[in-house]
Amino acid sequence: MKNLLLDIQTGADIGFSALMIVALIVFAAFCVVSVVAAVWKWVIIFRYSKLNKMQVSNGLTGAQTAQKLLEGLGITDVEVVKCNFFSAIFLGNSYSPLKKIIRLRKNIYNSTTLTAVALATQKVALAKRDHDGDKKLKARSILMGFGYFAPFAVVPLVLMGFLIDFFVLNNLGVFTIVFTCIAAAWYLSSFVVLILNIPIERQACKQALEFIKTANLLTEEEMHQAEKLYKTYITSYVLDFVTELLYIVWRILMLILRLAASSRD
Repeated sequence: MKNLLLDIQTGADIGFSALMIVALIVFAAFCVVSVVAAVWKWVIIFRYSKLNKMQVSNGLTGAQTAQKLLEGLGITDVEVVKCNFFSAIFLGNSYSPLKKIIRLRKNIYNSTTLTAVALATQKVALAKRDHDGDKKLKARSILMGFGYFAPFAVVPLVLMGFLIDFFVLNNLGVFTIVFTCIAAAWYLSSFVVLILNIPIERQACKQALEFIKTANLLTEEEMHQAEKLYKTYITSYVLDFVTELLYIVWRILMLILRLAASSRD
């Protein structure tokens, strides 16, 4: 019996050590991907800025491009507007399926650059997908508003639950658990947005290239540069998703390790 207990304890120790190694590997992968994602943001800025200095041959602004494409597609319920100060900061160049609005920043709305035409066309592609009844696009729009501040709300929510338990309920722990669950669900909504972003944006970029070709908006070389810009954004979405996935897996592994350590003690 004693030998059996020793074998069980030895097996548990080996499992705990293996789990710790896996957690370290996941954390290392998370750090590497986070650095790559951060560097890639600068790649986006560089390519965005470079193409935003290249004037397109057709002479259309971002707003004119979007309006022309919408009219050609027969979409009459979508408005193209210039971002105000707050929408430029929090929403940027975007399409809202709830308000039927394409928002363009000032430097895109009024510019006749390759970046302006490429981004305006991509937003029209999103509007077209919405017009065709893409449910994932609407779901993303709803969750995006809900989950925008989720990563910043986790710690305050958990802390709030802890303080209520400590000062009001004498460390009962109920509110800490409840608020932690709320924070986890809220955080999950932002992760779902990242999952939805990749197929939605990829399909929109593909469709935007088709619009550019059909409407003869850009020359062959300009279209090639627009395609590179789209791929840069898609890669960023993929890196963001992988970063968040690794972080969540690491946090789950750390929670399991803590529970295992507590049970051993």
